[in-house]
Amino acid sequence: MKNSKSFQKKHEKRLGTEQEGLLVATFGATGEVEDANGQIIRCHLRKNMEPVITGDRVLWLPEANNSGLVVDHLPRTSLLAKPEHSGKMKPIAANIDAMIIVTAPPPALSEYLIDRHLIAAENLNVTPIILLNKVDLLNDTNRNEVMEQLAVYQRIGYKVIFSSTKSKDGITQLLEFFHNKTCVLVGVSGVGKSSIIATLVPNQDVKVGDISASGSGKHTTTMTRLYHLPQGGNLIDSPGIREFGLWHMSNNDIAAGFVDFHPFANQCKFRNCQHIKEPGCAVQQAVEEKKIEAKRYESYKKMILEK
Repeated sequence: MKNSKSFQKKHEKRLGTEQEGLLVATFGATGEVEDANGQIIRCHLRKNMEPVITGDRVLWLPEANNSGLVVDHLPRTSLLAKPEHSGKMKPIAANIDAMIIVTAPPPALSEYLIDRHLIAAENLNVTPIILLNKVDLLNDTNRNEVMEQLAVYQRIGYKVIFSSTKSKDGITQLLEFFHNKTCVLVGVSGVGKSSIIATLVPNQDVKVGDISASGSGKHTTTMTRLYHLPQGGNLIDSPGIREFGLWHMSNNDIAAGFVDFHPFANQCKFRNCQHIKEPGCAVQQAVEEKKIEAKRYESYKKMILEK
């Protein structure tokens, strides 16, 4: 991979007035670039170049009327993308360090969706944490079930934070996690992502949708945007992140996303074992011996069979 200095030097020879900046928002064929002085410049995205996305370090060319033209991006440390039905991969966020998987009490909480997001994070090699938002909605009817659902992930080793933008539970813990990281919020509509952003980044114009009595919400984000946190760190929110399709991943990629399979997968009789019906499968044996949670294994089988 080209390092950023040699990459930038090559482009400086081609366009001497290019500058480096951070792409903090993208919407269609335009975006907002933050320059070295923290100023925001509205820029067009050059056609016929590799797509750029929020979180990219970019090279941009100043133009008239305090506008600009993004001409390229610097090398990335990571790129989160999702497959479209056309088969192409659509970039969502660049240079992220961690993925915050936001869920909420039923009906929003879905272990299957959490597992899909975890697979995306593990294959991207970024740190995932699970955030149960709206804990003020827990009651005597649903509390024990929800806590046991999340305890499965805690036993595997995943960090779980419990939060409420109303009571402010978990907000300090979340800010501590964000420090010196660029994190992306993922989760379905109605789990309170916009409310979390509005709480973490005061004085920002973050629209918060109305939540219906059933608990479902209307997704209000209209662009992919990066927010700087006052205590340090960045967070990215995108309307493109609701649910990850996995059809572009191999069965091995999906299995690799289940970290609780790792201690057993190398013990299978067959090297290419898919952990479904094969004889001598150490993963299936671990499920029978309750060394792997049965719910996680059922989630894995569902993903493989749905592809």
